[in-house]
Amino acid sequence: MSATSTALYCGTRWDEQGRWCYELIRADGSTELLPGIGTRLAFRVSEPGRFCLGYHGFGGGRRGRQACPRRARVDSGKQCAQCRITEGWSAVHSHRGPLTALPEQVRDYVAQPHHLYVAYFGDGMAKVGTASASRRQRRLFEQGALVARFITDSPDGLHVRELERVVSERAGLRQAVAGVTKTRILTKPLRPWSALEAAVADAAEHAAGALPADITRTDTVWSGGRDFYATILARGRFPDATEFTEDSGEYVLDAVTAHGHTIACVDEAGAGELVLVNDTRLIGRRIELDAAITAAPRPAQTSLF
Repeated sequence: MSATSTALYCGTRWDEQGRWCYELIRADGSTELLPGIGTRLAFRVSEPGRFCLGYHGFGGGRRGRQACPRRARVDSGKQCAQCRITEGWSAVHSHRGPLTALPEQVRDYVAQPHHLYVAYFGDGMAKVGTASASRRQRRLFEQGALVARFITDSPDGLHVRELERVVSERAGLRQAVAGVTKTRILTKPLRPWSALEAAVADAAEHAAGALPADITRTDTVWSGGRDFYATILARGRFPDATEFTEDSGEYVLDAVTAHGHTIACVDEAGAGELVLVNDTRLIGRRIELDAAITAAPRPAQTSLF
């Protein structure tokens, strides 16, 4: 990586083992992954607005992230209308027919087994969600779930989405929690880990009770957020999280750990507490990477502004 270069910031990217990296799209359209731990990400935001992140290829053609060919700006979401259509997920969300009628590029992915889970984020915040068999662990790391329970298995993605809808309606569980909310919860006083386990067990039992009678229930515990939680509990956090709400500014991310879109960074001023950074609003922004940038921390408020 050169001393100064530009890129489109795509957020954190996870694997099945919980390893993570920063994902960037370079000016030539190539994707670059920078290790989350051990990379001092110093950059400036100098251009207003957000840009399309392109689309993922799932079929027999080009696989992985493909840059938006139009480099389109977006007012909401992460994709322009054309990239949503090319990827194929826009059809899945409203599809009520057979699997064979889905766009070819996503058909095989949707046809694989899926799982229904209940995730817990602390402070009473739980949600119901779905994960494919091939991304079972990764999905929960991406979501930033502290602890979760898989409550049933499903033959395909259409079937599990219907179960998700039923459980959400019958049990009153939400299907989404904003990323900034998940980070803000972690700035509050934290309860013992055993309390989180008890909370997700209660939420999962309530959700499983809302499943149709012919659905076989499972109860598989996922505790992938435990090490992250233990680290921020031991180190302590500043009472305010950093969120990228400005159209300009210089920042340094020096991560100790991360979970979902919450990145726990060392304080540049040398304090022992961690700075919790939520990168949700940075996604889709064009940034200029510059190793010479140094933050001017104000720990009482945030250590990156």
